[in-house]
Amino acid sequence: MNKLFQQYKNVIIVFVVVIGLFVAYSIFFGEEDTDTLSVTNVATEQTVVEQELLSLLLELRSITLDTSLFDDPRFKSLKDFSQELTSEPVGRPNPFSPLGE
Repeated sequence: MNKLFQQYKNVIIVFVVVIGLFVAYSIFFGEEDTDTLSVTNVATEQTVVEQELLSLLLELRSITLDTSLFDDPRFKSLKDFSQELTSEPVGRPNPFSPLGE
């Protein structure tokens, strides 16, 4: 182990120095965290979301449906071809476990 360390000592030192320089650069010159929570940011975001929600609600309220479609004889002549689903027996608790367990 000691022989291995001596053999790659320079590579390990360079690797540690490069990582240290990267961490130092990230700390000192990295982007500042501008997304910190503040009352004004949260209030502004809530106001924008509220406005979008209100405009969407007003759009939905303006929609009108023509219910005369349901009184049309062609609609009333439609047949229901749905089938009743039967209950199937439950399988193993863990379908991926080996058989016999």
